[in-house]
Amino acid sequence: MNDLFRPWLDRFVVVYLDDILVFSKTLQEDQGHLRQVLEKLREANFKANAKKCKWAKTQVLYVGHVLDGDGIKPKDSKIAAIRDWPTPRTLTELRSFFGLANYYRKFVRNFSTIAAPLRRLLRKETIWKWDKDCTSTMKKLKQALIEYLVLKVADPSLPFVVTTDASQYGIGAVLQQDDGNGYRPVEFMSARMPSEKVATSTYERELYALRQALDDWKHYLLGRHFKVYSDHETLRWLKTQAKMTPKLTRWAAEIDQYDFELKPVKGKYNVVTDALSRRADYFGAIVHYLDIGRDLQQKFKEAYAQDPIYSDLLKRVKEALETEPDYRTTDGLLFEKTNVVDRLCIPNSEEICSLILGKCHNTEGHFGWQKTLANLMHAYTWPRMKNDCIEYIRSCKVCQRNKITTRAPLGLLIPLPIPDQPGDSVSIDFMDAGVKSRHGKSQVMVIVDRFSKYAVFIPLPSEARTELVIRKFFDHWVSEHGVPLSIVSDRDTWFTSQNWQELMRVYGS
Repeated sequence: MNDLFRPWLDRFVVVYLDDILVFSKTLQEDQGHLRQVLEKLREANFKANAKKCKWAKTQVLYVGHVLDGDGIKPKDSKIAAIRDWPTPRTLTELRSFFGLANYYRKFVRNFSTIAAPLRRLLRKETIWKWDKDCTSTMKKLKQALIEYLVLKVADPSLPFVVTTDASQYGIGAVLQQDDGNGYRPVEFMSARMPSEKVATSTYERELYALRQALDDWKHYLLGRHFKVYSDHETLRWLKTQAKMTPKLTRWAAEIDQYDFELKPVKGKYNVVTDALSRRADYFGAIVHYLDIGRDLQQKFKEAYAQDPIYSDLLKRVKEALETEPDYRTTDGLLFEKTNVVDRLCIPNSEEICSLILGKCHNTEGHFGWQKTLANLMHAYTWPRMKNDCIEYIRSCKVCQRNKITTRAPLGLLIPLPIPDQPGDSVSIDFMDAGVKSRHGKSQVMVIVDRFSKYAVFIPLPSEARTELVIRKFFDHWVSEHGVPLSIVSDRDTWFTSQNWQELMRVYGS
């Protein structure tokens, strides 16, 4: 259908699978457009079901959206479903809610930033815990979707205006057009920050927001002149860099494809060195690692209020400083006094702790936990800092990929001979399931017959011992198909252990 109507797409025809929408400004123009479309269908030997056709409508329901002369808006029944959605009790129910809410995210400014606290529950390593913050976030998200703006239908004859925004937690942008009645939104876009490093760099997050917005609306913007309202210092900074990282080089090349006029937005975006980091009374405590902007400062205050330890301590310091001589406050942030520099007290917030750990570990050279902890203790303090540091580095993909391996060497890579018959040779490997079953099983042992490709999948706990792996192998494979002549594996410790080697030697495998 797209190939058939390609010359008219977005001019007066929209196609979704076999649903064809024809739009016109006047009834006379609509008749001419319909004639063209029907003649094209006849030429291609397609038939239209007259009972399913609707003609000359001023309002239509199309792929879950209501379209009329005012613009585009969500279907009322869908918004009602979002409004009446009960509090999710499981991960599956939360995913279902996000599936519906995400479909209408283009109607909500900064959708990703609003939904960030809920989205963290979707991570596979996060333990399900629905608290007051989650309830508040879901209420805000519902309210934002209920109070949606009617989006304007894009008019190719009018110039486009792109406005971008970026914070520590996400990016947002709006595509607008002026139809004579002022600027109206065509679509909103939002996304999470791809990494902590980008989130903490003012320039990079502004540049990332611009790059993502242009890529998201490429079909509207590429090949035409338009305006961009953003932080004008960002591109100026980019052009002054004598040497850029491969990532920034790619971003700059992608942005250079577009023809736009950059307009500064005064007073809306943070400057490079935040005012907080320039205050004399901070004693350099947080400037070393983290540039705290207004958004993050507000997150600190909210997290302090929820922290049972720091909320009481902060209250005592504010009301009677003489009772807590080892602490002070500045602009709502709590500091612990030391002989060298005052250390910023970090509240019990996974988001803030991860941001600081990422800044200190990822950008300082991916040191081990001891050196990373020593660097952290120069500027920050929070309970369980050592444990959090160890867990963060243990889950760091860069460290795990590049650290010294303790496994036996793989040996010479040579093609494996093709087995003569089923059961002669099997391959065994282990796969992480991503979730834990009610019985504590979180990985799968996969056994594949190399001749027939017949496979068996055996659930196992994450910390399965060699004895359990051997028993499962014999129960699920050997008992049914006999002992194979050869076994292909990745030389994991299960297969290089003395128990496994001795057993295979006894059975001649």
